Amino acid sequence: MSRTGTLVPPEGRSTLADNHKTVINGTIDGGVRPTECSERDEIMKKDASGPQLEAHQGNRSAVAAVAQRAAESPDTALAAVRQGNHFIDRSCATVWARVRGLAKGLIASGVAPGDRVALMASTRLEWLEIDLAINAVGAVTVPIYDTSSASQISWIMEDSGSVLLIVETDVLEVEAKASGEVDECREILVIDRGDLDDLAHRGSQVADERLDALVDSIRPESIATIIYTSGTTGRPKGCVLTHRNLAVNVYQVGDALAGAIGPADTALLFLPLAHVLTKTTALFCLGAGVRIAFATSLAKLPEEFALVNPSLISAVPRIFEKVYAKAQQKALADGKGRIFDRAAQTAIHWSQQREAGSIRLTTKAEHWIFDRLVYRKIAAAFGGELRMAFSGGGPLGERLTWFFDGVGLRIYEGYGLTETSPILTISRTDGWRPGSVGRAVAGTRIRVAEDGELLVKGPQVFGEYWKNAAATDEAFDSDGWFLTGDVGEVDAADFVHITGRKKELIVTAAGKNVAPAPLEDRIRSDALVSQVVVVGDRRPFIAALVSIDEDAFVDWSAGHGLAGATVAESTENQLLRAEVQGAIDEANRSVSTAESIRAFAITPRDFALDRDEITPTLKIRRMVVEDHYRDLIESIYAG
Repeated sequence: MSRTGTLVPPEGRSTLADNHKTVINGTIDGGVRPTECSERDEIMKKDASGPQLEAHQGNRSAVAAVAQRAAESPDTALAAVRQGNHFIDRSCATVWARVRGLAKGLIASGVAPGDRVALMASTRLEWLEIDLAINAVGAVTVPIYDTSSASQISWIMEDSGSVLLIVETDVLEVEAKASGEVDECREILVIDRGDLDDLAHRGSQVADERLDALVDSIRPESIATIIYTSGTTGRPKGCVLTHRNLAVNVYQVGDALAGAIGPADTALLFLPLAHVLTKTTALFCLGAGVRIAFATSLAKLPEEFALVNPSLISAVPRIFEKVYAKAQQKALADGKGRIFDRAAQTAIHWSQQREAGSIRLTTKAEHWIFDRLVYRKIAAAFGGELRMAFSGGGPLGERLTWFFDGVGLRIYEGYGLTETSPILTISRTDGWRPGSVGRAVAGTRIRVAEDGELLVKGPQVFGEYWKNAAATDEAFDSDGWFLTGDVGEVDAADFVHITGRKKELIVTAAGKNVAPAPLEDRIRSDALVSQVVVVGDRRPFIAALVSIDEDAFVDWSAGHGLAGATVAESTENQLLRAEVQGAIDEANRSVSTAESIRAFAITPRDFALDRDEITPTLKIRRMVVEDHYRDLIESIYAG
């Protein structure tokens, strides 16, 4: 069966399980030979290389790609935005005309090639239009998360020297002014106040030829964006990415996917466009002719999946974990927990057996039944048409990867960093291996250092941190290899396996090295668990802080005699602790006794963005969490 084709069942209705869909996860890849799907090769290599990359690839800017779409297919839909209960299309010609109008307004405002323009807004069509307009005049986009604190805004504005700041709302304008570092900025424009219309009007007298000359002057080595890393220590560093860095990474993704995405697809964007993975996804969609729908918020994501019916999404692992957890929790609330668990195990077995080359008759029969009882409902949670997705920011977890594949949603993991534009490894359409982050993309070399750190070279790797020569020097070794800070392995089939962040490895008092991420991934797959932070550096044993998913807790507590109770009131409740202990026991089965979690504490509230405990892309800021819960950690070890 084609992995991206359509197989209509006898009753004439196509389902998620019937059509083999594709999802790319991680920061992206996988690959499997039928007899090796359940274990990695024992022989590990010290290096790996992607396919050859022609020197001319990646020379076309995103601005040129949009201009070409507008010229060749002006009436086709480039984007879609929500109005009421519908998504309304915006044609290629309409979007390109708006980009040109905004670009002329920037010229009239005195923005020159090389100038930095800061952009602080949620993911919306205007973000993309402004970004393209900034690049069209040869200027540089400096994205700022709309959830940034005043101190973060202050540093980015000061360090980048941005001459203009574009924000989404009046509230963000007030917050930006409160940062005290926008005095050097000539102007602040507010999207929701209509300032973009004023900007376009301002440029109405700028000649087309003047803008065209600036667009034509964009070179591959011209700076496209400076993206500030969301580091947990010290001030964020500005990663300088050129048009070539971004364009070549778009090409590398397309090469790996071998034409699997095209004009027939619709992508739903909902992660921050300030994050490089979402930005690269948007640029890839622009080049591939994909229609891009812009979600209004994460809170409205379930209903907007149904409104858009996307075939492509760019997500983080937490999205898939929550879909699984919500389905599991609903089954438990309906008294069908055992059925769901059996369905999940069947999906895993079905996927593993298929990759091994033969599916048992009993597995086929059970899979057919559970497709109608369970799997189609999970398909509906994504809108029913999901065919391919990227998921960045961390690993999904091997068990859930097998599960979703058995449901009909193949998840490909991958890997990369802001400094690498971001994609270094990605699943090719002819290869898949749960537990890996795939093979190197075209033109990319990966080397494993003696201490296990992954070193990389490739045209998508950045050249410098903005105005920070010392940090740039520290990021590369003497031979020009970029030091990723991640520890991993390369197996005999060239699949890369990530162990964890070099700085996050825990060394117990007994000298045992423990990677926290694999344990955290397994525990987080439980329906009740929201987030996990494994601790134990220089401690006698490994422990964990566990936060509870408050939505799941409402249903669970009602069925366990705790209706109306809050998580904060229930952290020592024995029934709740027993549920969490079960998830921890399951995770501990995957590691040695020395690496296992011996004790845990339930936090009174979930980790939150407004307390800086998670990033805008839902990744844990480990050091912040440990600082906030220092007393709770001490109580674990005191006990």
